[in-house]
Amino acid sequence: MGHLIMELDLQQRSSEDNTIVVNKEKIPVSEIGVMLVDTWNYHWCMTATERCGSFVHRMNKALDSARKLGMQIFWGPTDVADQYVGTQQRERAVAIQYQPLPEPIDLNFPPLNCFQAGGCMCGPGIKCLVNYGWDAMNPELRIDHDDLIVEGSQELYSWCKQLGITHLIYMGFHTNVCTTGKPVGIGPMMRLGIRAILARDMTDAISGYDPRDDQTPDRGTVEVIEQLEQVVPTIKMADEFRKVGLWQDDWIVDPVRITPWGKLKRPYQFEESVTITLSVPLIDKCEIHYTIDGSKPTGSSLLYTQPFTINDTLHVRAIAFKHLRAVSLESHGYFVRLPQKPPMPDIHISDIKPIRATVFAYNMYSSKKKPGLDKSYLNVPLKLRRVNYEKGIGVEAPSQLLYTIEPDYDRFVGLAGIDETILEDENGRHRAMYPSVIFRIYIDGNLTTESPIMRISQEPWRFDVKIPQDSKKLSLVAIPSNDMARDNFVNWVNAGFIKK
Repeated sequence: MGHLIMELDLQQRSSEDNTIVVNKEKIPVSEIGVMLVDTWNYHWCMTATERCGSFVHRMNKALDSARKLGMQIFWGPTDVADQYVGTQQRERAVAIQYQPLPEPIDLNFPPLNCFQAGGCMCGPGIKCLVNYGWDAMNPELRIDHDDLIVEGSQELYSWCKQLGITHLIYMGFHTNVCTTGKPVGIGPMMRLGIRAILARDMTDAISGYDPRDDQTPDRGTVEVIEQLEQVVPTIKMADEFRKVGLWQDDWIVDPVRITPWGKLKRPYQFEESVTITLSVPLIDKCEIHYTIDGSKPTGSSLLYTQPFTINDTLHVRAIAFKHLRAVSLESHGYFVRLPQKPPMPDIHISDIKPIRATVFAYNMYSSKKKPGLDKSYLNVPLKLRRVNYEKGIGVEAPSQLLYTIEPDYDRFVGLAGIDETILEDENGRHRAMYPSVIFRIYIDGNLTTESPIMRISQEPWRFDVKIPQDSKKLSLVAIPSNDMARDNFVNWVNAGFIKK
């Protein structure tokens, strides 16, 4: 593109009356870099995970356009940059000759709206608990051969000085925490004299959700951006690329956002009911149509007008339309109502001998460990969703526990979930995205009930199974939900038989 100069519409706000001021600034493209912060592949909050993932197609288009202009792309996976050692993008980044850092500039950032304790965006109901778990950037984001994966202010600043970059356009998550505060983020780099620009259509804040007060993650993001604009100019990146013919209006890059946002592989659980909000904040003048029976939405499906409440297990699908033409990507949301909590058993399974007890063995030469009795498979207290249980059995999926059904057994009851021991050490908690298990109960070879896919830190699944007359054997099964699942240590707790 030679010595192309872009004229950016830099939007800021008055700290006194919130008045918008737009200044046009001409900047040589060679002096502009693009910095992506913490575009992770996972978050402990399922809604946060899905919202971040919803930007993938939009970001890929923006990055393609930036590369065509000759802008240098920087990636900042701040907690997990070492996952990329040995890649061209990371090895080139660490080879930079460090430049001396200047004396930091004193900046007065406005106080930003921040997330509530725990940082869950799912709203009233069962909150997602902190478990970290990310170990890479979103795999659907395209990293080019000439991009750089940087870690820390020193590396990024040194590259900016070497390449003559004076401005960094920021994309990434979460706006009010990582994008602003991490070492490669807006605040630290502005203090080193690099001018930061936030792409307000390529970012998402972490905030709360409460439809009773019209509090949504979309609204939270807008409020954070408005606060930042007191000191940080913003652009709408799609508009800037549209000016130079590198953004097409017919591109479909955004899905409908669902709040809360569970998926089939990581369902949102609720007790009695949940209120669902649908939105497409980056698509103007459209209608959202949705279904609640798992069928594909059309322009004649249910029209979304306001948040709606469900009280049963449902698969929600949604698409935005203009004049019956789809203008968004399709979105899926999966919501699972929990059964009632079962009573305590009369006879605990940890107190009786099973007919058969199998646990996963890594290879044919390894000795099979025995299930943990009143302790986890890792020989520590049984723990599910931060709660320790005294009675139960710990195994590693795939596993089977087979019991004789005595004539006086009337029901089988219990809870089942993924053990949380791996979260107690630094290495383990970065594997929190992988455990994924389905629990099943068979009576005389017939499947009587099963859980949805269960993930770590979720509310334990609840079982209360009536035992048919003259039944002989009951099988408790835990199986990985997919080939990538690992660390599938599971606990059956407060589990056993109720007598007639």
